[in-house]
Amino acid sequence: MSPTPKNEVSETSDELTLKYKEIVKANGINDEVSEVLINSSGLQGQGFASQANHVTINFKNPNVKPLNLFVKSHTANSTHSEMLEGGKLFEKESRFFMEYVPAAKEFCKSKGCEGLVDMYPKCYYGDDDMIVFENLVVEKGYVLLDKVEQQDLDAVRMAIATLAKHHAISYAFIQEMGGPQNFFKRFPNLNFEAFNQPTARAMMDPMCENGINTNVKMLEKNKNINGKEETIDFLNSFRGKAYDHMLDIIKYNPEEEKLLVLGHGDYWNNNMMFLKNKETNQIIGHMAIDLQVTRYNSPGLDLGYYLYTSVKPEVRRGHLHEVLGRYVDILKQTATKLGHPIDISFEDLYIIFRKKIMFGFWMAICIATGPAYSVIKDIDITKLTDLKDFAVQLDILVQKWIETNPKEADEGAQVLMDLVKECRELSIE
Repeated sequence: MSPTPKNEVSETSDELTLKYKEIVKANGINDEVSEVLINSSGLQGQGFASQANHVTINFKNPNVKPLNLFVKSHTANSTHSEMLEGGKLFEKESRFFMEYVPAAKEFCKSKGCEGLVDMYPKCYYGDDDMIVFENLVVEKGYVLLDKVEQQDLDAVRMAIATLAKHHAISYAFIQEMGGPQNFFKRFPNLNFEAFNQPTARAMMDPMCENGINTNVKMLEKNKNINGKEETIDFLNSFRGKAYDHMLDIIKYNPEEEKLLVLGHGDYWNNNMMFLKNKETNQIIGHMAIDLQVTRYNSPGLDLGYYLYTSVKPEVRRGHLHEVLGRYVDILKQTATKLGHPIDISFEDLYIIFRKKIMFGFWMAICIATGPAYSVIKDIDITKLTDLKDFAVQLDILVQKWIETNPKEADEGAQVLMDLVKECRELSIE
């Protein structure tokens, strides 16, 4: 969610205006609407799974504050819609916000923990084609952090607390309902695994391959790094296998897992927003957004994904035990408050994290190492004619970036070397 652009604002059609009037009324707002204005968010490649628009609803009563909304929807692009439908992305996110979140709030309230679920934006409406949220930027001042810079320790502490509460609430709610079978009867498809679908492979498999190619090329062009041959050999050994490796990591045996939760599924810097004190710039709030890839699985998937795509490497390596310890403490405290304690130690969680670490590693190889963060914003996914074209366009932009930014590319090569070394040492698949 980014600030509303000042240009290309247009009125909606009569049909769409009526739709928004119905949404407003259904949410208890009875003031008469005068106009509905809509314009693009300008997010382009930053929103892999949807087209995003900013909507402003003005009221006839000048004393009533306009309602600012952030709306995700399908596009006229059939390829884009195919990806959304194949992964059940809109269906899952709509169900999460329109069904799960209200039920989770009632559950927490029944345990004396009212307000515990206030870590997600308000959702006004959701179906299989459109989801309507409050505009966190305009309404409350939340911001996205810079993906290229990645998150510092203060941001990490806030984000890891939200993730721990998200996991704990789902765990306790599932236990309260008698287990996952009963839970997913009530909330079907929240555990649907989008990565197993052909549309996901069509997009992610080429991204993995291009990620390997890009990083190998950066290493080969850098003449000053010792020992790069071993890293190149390691990456090359996964050509044609990286995405299947990710799918293997996602698999789990319920009898062997220490802990299973309803995970976010896509917990990285692009899918969370922060509130800062305007005077001190200190982070004082955090929201999790884009719940389109939820899955019932090990919390290690979310942890590895987040820590390896969104956190400064020096922060992750220097404070890993502190961050994971904070996660465990908040996870256990939250679950206990909700009446379903989690019997897990730091050592248990550390093993869970290490078993799933390579999922986060491959996501980092795809999008978070080298220049991908810098150029991904220039891709308009809604204009693609084939899902694999995303990876093709990304590779073209990345190679151009490498040629024009040789110093930064050399620095990226060293970051990559450190990343591979770190993950290989920690991984215990």
